[in-house]
Amino acid sequence: MTTEHIQQIFIEYIKADKTQYAILLNGGWGCGKTYFWKNTLVNISEKFGLKPIYISLNGISKIDNLEYKLFSSLLTSTKNNENKLRKKFISISEKPLNILTTNFLKTNMTDLINGLSINIFDFSKYIVCFDDLERCQIDVKEVLGFINNFVEHRYLKTIILANEPEITNSKIEDQSKERNKPEEEDQLKEDKVYYQIKEKVIGRDLKFEFDISTTLPKLFGKYIDPDFTNFLTKQQIAITEILIEYKQDNLRTISFLLDTLERIFPTLKNVQESYVQEIIFFSAIITIEYKNGALTSDDYRNFKNIDNINKMTYSFYLSRKTSESEEEKSNEVKTYPDIFFEKYLINRHYSYSFYPSIYSYVLSGYFDQARLENEIQIRKSEIISKEVQCFRTLHMFRELSEDDFKRLTKDVLQYAKEGKYIIYNYITIADFFYYFAEKELIAESKKEIEKLLFEGLEIAKGRKEIDESTFESLLHFGVKNPDVSVIANKVIEIHDNIKKEQYVANSNKLIDFLNKDEAELRAFFEKHILSKELFPYINGDILLDTILKNSNKQIFYFKELLKDRYNSSNIGEFLYEDIDCLKKLQEGLSKHLENNKEIKPLRKFSYNELISTLKDNIKHLDETRRK
Repeated sequence: MTTEHIQQIFIEYIKADKTQYAILLNGGWGCGKTYFWKNTLVNISEKFGLKPIYISLNGISKIDNLEYKLFSSLLTSTKNNENKLRKKFISISEKPLNILTTNFLKTNMTDLINGLSINIFDFSKYIVCFDDLERCQIDVKEVLGFINNFVEHRYLKTIILANEPEITNSKIEDQSKERNKPEEEDQLKEDKVYYQIKEKVIGRDLKFEFDISTTLPKLFGKYIDPDFTNFLTKQQIAITEILIEYKQDNLRTISFLLDTLERIFPTLKNVQESYVQEIIFFSAIITIEYKNGALTSDDYRNFKNIDNINKMTYSFYLSRKTSESEEEKSNEVKTYPDIFFEKYLINRHYSYSFYPSIYSYVLSGYFDQARLENEIQIRKSEIISKEVQCFRTLHMFRELSEDDFKRLTKDVLQYAKEGKYIIYNYITIADFFYYFAEKELIAESKKEIEKLLFEGLEIAKGRKEIDESTFESLLHFGVKNPDVSVIANKVIEIHDNIKKEQYVANSNKLIDFLNKDEAELRAFFEKHILSKELFPYINGDILLDTILKNSNKQIFYFKELLKDRYNSSNIGEFLYEDIDCLKKLQEGLSKHLENNKEIKPLRKFSYNELISTLKDNIKHLDETRRK
């Protein structure tokens, strides 16, 4: 039911004379029922001369406590002619309930309800909202019976907020365990009793449906900065579409998202609109995952491999889904990136870029503005070439016209032959074009396509462009089509060769930096703190010779940097490949000490400290490697 319809029914209810029923506003947790009461229905109530009173039933375990909350609320809202009773009530309101009932009322609260004292209240001037009915610890029949005393006999306007499916479920489960009875049997019995008393108390059961279009602008109003409010208004359509697409009607989640955008807004003021939309989308889906419990604060430094999802992932995903049998699909064990991709990115894969600063902020509360600015600058430097645009458009070939399809297939094949694509693109190009050939959508045969793609790969590999996240996606999704596997194996071979060349180059840089001052050496280590390329491909003899020629000071700093590199509790999972180089270095230093008896004491001390550190690192890597 829309909020406009609820408002209309609510107005009719409060205008009606001597009503003997309550209204139930029924909706899920966090959907905005309380917000709707406080920000809409309260204003309507006051407009028609009623005094609104709000009582949360959450955690209340005794009727006495509920009676006390109701009467304290009524008394604190009375007018001057009722001040005597009001003041006396307030003066003892901090005393325990049993003292209140014996010393002040000389009876219990139930007697007050049935006695003359209740006549001091003109209930026609009030409307009471009882919230969180499902969270009340009193039996729901007793609560509704208590409310009915006022609704039926005192004509008190009453609205009850609840998530009705949760009212009895938890209690039924506990009762069934205690009595060793089937849960379904207890549920049916309890539901019957509940609906019987509900029918007596509730006159209107209104299903509250979150209306994002009317609620969102109201949420914008809580922010003071007019620039940010204008920003939200401008982005309202984009935010609304995301929330609707992912079925988000929890007010707490939406408010959390808006607060996140408020924090990062200063960084977005002068950012291109396409990146702003991208950041809003990323902030939204990480917020949803966090608020739903799929991500926790413990994950703020663990990206769970969703940082490796990129524009190529969709191509690999399509390729796998096209080739998988129904049995393979049903037996597939999905990783978190699989679930995340299918949940959020099937239709928005080109809107997704991973922003580590925002991810960490949503999960931890710490925002590094400089880091986000740097991430945006990196995104700005990315240029989508014409050939990539053509291939991306061809992904949606079923939606193309005949002329566009013919033009794009011709262009993509020509670009591929010229080596214009990065090497990983050739796998998905093969997958698509082999499919086109099989379905006789193009004139080229599979053999002709394969020859053309191998020609292009030979040119493309010369640019030495590799990307680890794309490569990880390729390995994760795999290639099912045996024809495409020929191309995929060639791409893997090219990737590994280029990677090895780069590792060797970085290893040589380490030797260069060992010959520089400690500040430059530290900066190099910090840059490559978890890089796998530093040690596995290094020339061990040159490394040993360089260290032997270094000063004691530089050896000391090198030793300390090694400690930092391997101090993590699970470092063996990431850098175990370093172990052979470290062993060779330790053995070389030990032999040097054995064969050179004239080494000076301080120099010998420096070597022994480094040897000890190397042994500790080797042991730690071995103990923490993934078995």
